[in-house]
Amino acid sequence: MQPEQTGLTPLGGQLAVGRGGSAAGDSRRTQRLTLAFVVLAATGVAIHGLHAAGAVGGGVFDRLVTDWLYCALYALAAGACLRHALRGDARVAWSAATAGLVLWGGAEVVFRLAEPDPRHWYPPASQAMLLVGFLLAYTTLILLARARVRRFDPLLALDGMIAGAGGASVAAALIFQPLEGAPPIPGSSAGAPGVFLVGAVLGMAFVITVLGLTGWRPGRVWMLIAAAITANTLGDVVLVHAVAAGDFHRGSIADTLFVASALLLGTAAFYPGRTAPVMVRPARRLPIPIGIAVVAIGMLIASSFTHVGALAVALAAIALFLTLIRMAAALELLERSRREALTDGLTGLGNRQKLYGDLARLLASGPAAPPFTLALFDLNGFKRYNDTFGHLSGDAILARLGNRLAAAVAPADAYRMGGDEFCLVVEGTGEAARAIVGIAHEALQEHGDGFSVTNSYGVVRLPDEADDVRDALATADARMYAQKATGRMPEHGQAPDAVLQVLGDQRPPLRSRGRDVAALAAAVSRGLGLDPDSVEQVARAAELHDVGKMAVPEDILHKRGPLDSLERSFMRQHVTVGERMLRAAPSLARLAPLVRSSHERWDGTGYPDGLAGEDIPLGARIIAACDAYHAMRSPRPHREASSAEEALQELRRCADAQFDPRVVDAIEAAVRLKPAPDRAEPARCRQPE
Repeated sequence: MQPEQTGLTPLGGQLAVGRGGSAAGDSRRTQRLTLAFVVLAATGVAIHGLHAAGAVGGGVFDRLVTDWLYCALYALAAGACLRHALRGDARVAWSAATAGLVLWGGAEVVFRLAEPDPRHWYPPASQAMLLVGFLLAYTTLILLARARVRRFDPLLALDGMIAGAGGASVAAALIFQPLEGAPPIPGSSAGAPGVFLVGAVLGMAFVITVLGLTGWRPGRVWMLIAAAITANTLGDVVLVHAVAAGDFHRGSIADTLFVASALLLGTAAFYPGRTAPVMVRPARRLPIPIGIAVVAIGMLIASSFTHVGALAVALAAIALFLTLIRMAAALELLERSRREALTDGLTGLGNRQKLYGDLARLLASGPAAPPFTLALFDLNGFKRYNDTFGHLSGDAILARLGNRLAAAVAPADAYRMGGDEFCLVVEGTGEAARAIVGIAHEALQEHGDGFSVTNSYGVVRLPDEADDVRDALATADARMYAQKATGRMPEHGQAPDAVLQVLGDQRPPLRSRGRDVAALAAAVSRGLGLDPDSVEQVARAAELHDVGKMAVPEDILHKRGPLDSLERSFMRQHVTVGERMLRAAPSLARLAPLVRSSHERWDGTGYPDGLAGEDIPLGARIIAACDAYHAMRSPRPHREASSAEEALQELRRCADAQFDPRVVDAIEAAVRLKPAPDRAEPARCRQPE
């Protein structure tokens, strides 16, 4: 059996998979068809153009080119769009394009059938068909633009609108100024062909705007569409100059450009649309809007010395106004980039670069500089915390300490140097400054059941003890490490021993809550028919399911009121921390998935993965419900414990939402076998933190 071959066909961006190279064969057929279309279209346009220029023609040949060839080329373009509508992507857009080209070509056929005079204007039926065709063409452009620009960038949109308004301004000046005072076209009504010309100018503005939204990297389809719009606009320019000269007639160079526009759109139909967003560096965006602004200013200046149409002036003014907005946005972007370059992304404090700049500014006056204090802090115990509980928890601790430091020492300036180093700059060198340093020392500490993070620091008084940035930081650094070596702060049982004991012992002596939840979980597991090995696994996981709370700061863990969003996010990390701790111990690794999922909910609104229903491991569902039952049966500082019946009633109420109904039934059966004395004050079941 031959292996499957995979190929990409040009049309519609479709991935064609087949055997024996069928995808490659389809691609080659499409390429040949595209080449045939391009050759036919180019030949037809060349013949029409040579005839319009007077290089070839005469007799029957004139009618053959002006009428038959001209209308046939529209049919060819419509056929290409129809093929894409049937086989490619963006089918609605290309169906609209097909209908528009059919109406466009049909209007030309009706023109020739209803009006034998080649110098007469389009009859009403043709004008109506052209109007609907224009609307369908704009529908095509809008749908293709929506498919092409999936990510909206306000700055790119501004660039596109500036270029669109500026380009349309130039086009309007070239198109409408010659019409003023021109003799009327036989058979034309007031305002015609002005309506169609305004539509062409607006279409050009729209296409240029879309090109800007792509970062001026439009892809092949939109390059061909832009070329089609350009050809159509040039046809309008030629048409109005012919009208101004009293030389309007069918079969002119304007018609050559119009049918070339239709064929360029047909050529675009042979290629798939490109939808990937294009990233452009801001610095590369500015030349185009600046250049267009120069054009707009030139247009406005020209209107003071010569007659320029109102539409052209209005579009130039719009382009200039949008350019001013764009420049303001560019300045704001530069300011934001400057701020981000001086800010630590994790804590929001000033970074090392900002510290260096601020110190250089403060020391610029030399010995005459106002006195200030520089304090450099290095965390003790953070590396052990990071290694034990993981980098996500480590980042959370750093962010928490950074926020606390900034709030504690305000309005003094706080910085994060990188890693676990922080810095403080305080006005003055006296008692007040030393008090603020002491406050910072207290703020940069965090303690929990399984960890303690403290800090050592070094202080230097400036400019008395150093007169440049390097000496100041070197002095503070040396004093900080001297304190580390001779007077390390107590680490309150840093807890590596406790963590190792939890991870290494087959039956760790955790708190009574873990043992109680484990006992109930074992009974429920047996009631659900689990085998003895699974019962043991669920019981051990229940005993350890809160081990990750060793990484949670005490003031969060024991907070009496509701947690804020940052504290809640910190608390919710304990399941992933617990999973990581258990996976590090080979004998406990199989318990890790149950611990990770012990706070998922039956309805999918739990954490950390948002699992729902049977996707949650059964052992984790058992632990979640047993933990909630035990929490309601245990007294808290703010409430009494619930009775067994009240706790069961609340579990039943939360079944099908928070808990697996089968597990709730099994808990009720297990509790009924061993009744407990009633308590007062029922507690609501909730997602345990």
